[in-house]
Amino acid sequence: MLSFVIGAQGQQKKKVKTKTDYRPSGFRLGTDLIDLGKTFSGNTFKGWEVNGDVDFSRYYLAVDVGSWGKNLALNNGNYSNNGNYYRIGIDVNFLTNDPDRNMFFLGFRVGHSQFSESLSYSATSPNLFAKSSIQTSNGNVSGGWGEVTTGLRVKIWKGLWMGYTGRLKLAPSTKGSNATMAPYDMPGYGIVQKNPWWGFNYQVFWRFGWREVVVIPVKK
Repeated sequence: MLSFVIGAQGQQKKKVKTKTDYRPSGFRLGTDLIDLGKTFSGNTFKGWEVNGDVDFSRYYLAVDVGSWGKNLALNNGNYSNNGNYYRIGIDVNFLTNDPDRNMFFLGFRVGHSQFSESLSYSATSPNLFAKSSIQTSNGNVSGGWGEVTTGLRVKIWKGLWMGYTGRLKLAPSTKGSNATMAPYDMPGYGIVQKNPWWGFNYQVFWRFGWREVVVIPVKK
């Protein structure tokens, strides 16, 4: 009888190992509401961003594609740019026991941008009377950077998800500019001279799933 009890207790202490299923179960497609709000509410920024991710268990392959154009009035002139960008990277979900698969994540992105920019301004000549108008531009600039990301994704209703992404942007680099104008504002990154630089997106998604995933809580 004693040996039976000891054997039963030993069986209870054994942990049941479950095999991780890395097969994708669906993908989410969404957009950044902040970019859309800035586009429709003012004249200094025009742009959009499309966000997507696909799950591999707790790991998500994430891709962002966007367009970015600014028209900024200066004290003595005007600056404008226009271009496209993309980011690709991985997010890791730390809410592994949530049956709705809500996300609190940390991740990393690599960004790339292709853009043009122009600057026009008035300068006073040495005699302090005549003013001249100066124009310069960069016609085809490319650049890149890295990002550390964090944020939330929350299921609202059926396939509707909402969330935010905070970005710490690092190590910007550009090439293709001329000798008279250093790149100022890189689409997808921001002011090139700011390193690091911060970014924030508030996003809405729709999830397209093709199979159900059963989340098994881990017993401690």
